[in-house]
Amino acid sequence: MIVRRLLILLLLCLIGCSDGPAVSEDGRQQVRVFLLLINTKQVEFFKWAEAEYEKDHPDVDIVFEQFPGSSLKDYEIKMRLRYASGDPPDIWSFRENALAEFVNLGLLAPAPDYIERIVQENSLNEMIRQAPYFDGICYGIAHNAAWQAFYYNKAMFREAGLDPERPPETWDELLDYADRLAVRRADGSVERAGLSLRTSGYKPGIAEKWLTFFYAAGGTPFDSAGTESYFDSDAGRAVNALYQEVLDRRIDAVEHEGDQQGFGQGRVAMFIRELHVVDWMRVNYPDIEFGVAKIPARDSTFTSYSSGGAYPMVVSNAAPHKEAAWRFIEFLVSDAPYLRYMRTLNELPMLKSVAQLPEFQDDPNVRTFLEQPVYTPPKFAHDKRSLGILGAYIERFVYGHLGAEEMLERADSEIDAHLRNNYARHHRTASR
Repeated sequence: MIVRRLLILLLLCLIGCSDGPAVSEDGRQQVRVFLLLINTKQVEFFKWAEAEYEKDHPDVDIVFEQFPGSSLKDYEIKMRLRYASGDPPDIWSFRENALAEFVNLGLLAPAPDYIERIVQENSLNEMIRQAPYFDGICYGIAHNAAWQAFYYNKAMFREAGLDPERPPETWDELLDYADRLAVRRADGSVERAGLSLRTSGYKPGIAEKWLTFFYAAGGTPFDSAGTESYFDSDAGRAVNALYQEVLDRRIDAVEHEGDQQGFGQGRVAMFIRELHVVDWMRVNYPDIEFGVAKIPARDSTFTSYSSGGAYPMVVSNAAPHKEAAWRFIEFLVSDAPYLRYMRTLNELPMLKSVAQLPEFQDDPNVRTFLEQPVYTPPKFAHDKRSLGILGAYIERFVYGHLGAEEMLERADSEIDAHLRNNYARHHRTASR
């Protein structure tokens, strides 16, 4: 905590400072782009984008810097260190709620009108539209995002006497289907999970899947000020009851290897995951017939929702050529380059104009993701730490170390302490 406070003080001292070159050796305006590139396809695209943009803008030199690794946490640390050393990049991208701290410190440049117009008019859904906004000001545009949908094995549906074109829409149906789809050994252990829950591993990932059920039960995670959490609520108790019933009825088990790998290898009939599973299944398990559907809601009076998050591209306040930086972002989110990017990565398009193209609409799995409602999270610096705390308590609950009520009470208490400390720290910083 002391180190974190010292870092914030150092950041405040360095706001507006940059050691990076304003111009290249040949005199062109230099725009430095720092991105977490997790595969070679991304590298190839951005090399193309650099050459294509510079061809029509010979006075601009786009310089891409690739973070050496695939860890989002390490990337965040590196970004903070870049600011602390007085050498922030001109353009970068990060998870929306993590950006709140940079906004509070005055480190990001507000987006110009032409970027905000794209955000307002061409965003795929409300979560994407709201992602770059903090306190009513737009600071960028979401270039990437991820959320979940519901995967199910159609052959297993037929085997259990279920209609493979009629996935469950409510939790009652989900439990009924899952019970019929589960395969148990003679000793009662789970051979095939009817519904695979995320019960271990990366703590924010555990929380994200739990939150998808929480939102589909009408839950609200935090107050608008970012000082109080509401997991200890009717929605939270409903999710824990669902999890408990799945485990008690041996529909799934904490020792069972499920999730994505289990789905591909036939040990899972249904589970919740992001879009990347569609392509992963086609490449690794092309013979498995599966479907993708909307997240089942608690009952017919509730709305299907997924948890998710967006990654806005932003411009540092210290960027020497802000207009050049924003114009390059405008190029990246224009239809032709953005479509090329989506084709390269097999990702979900965040632009409505691209998402409406037949190649996305004609794929029923992709179309399901595009139509899946996504919960719009509140905007304050809570994200990874709060999700990590929640995920740890969910894990303790499903392993039987905490009861359902105690888990919610303790999770809320610890998260609230974190949120209030965050709130006080940011308000002290803002008043200086």
